[in-house]
Amino acid sequence: MENPFELILERLDRIEKAIQNLNHISDIPDVNQIMNIYEVAEYIKVAKTSIYGMTHRNTIPHYKIGKKLYFKKSDIDEWIFSKRIKTRSDIEEEAMEYIRKNPRRF
Repeated sequence: MENPFELILERLDRIEKAIQNLNHISDIPDVNQIMNIYEVAEYIKVAKTSIYGMTHRNTIPHYKIGKKLYFKKSDIDEWIFSKRIKTRSDIEEEAMEYIRKNPRRF
């Protein structure tokens, strides 16, 4: 029969190694990360050809060096989050705020 303390020590060693691996590998991407066209297409879940079209129409923030396209993750995040559609309650709240600030017009 195996010594239970040895089992515990083996498991602790495995846990320590797993924690060390987690410290070395970060799942949180760097916001200044530079992405190529394949990575940005995967990141925003669209086809690579759609990315080419958006760069051609200058609707997506990008950088071009020679024939290569590059994308900064923070630029892509900002671009995505700037496209928010207001809800009906957002619009109603803005309208009520406008009426409160400009009572003479109504």
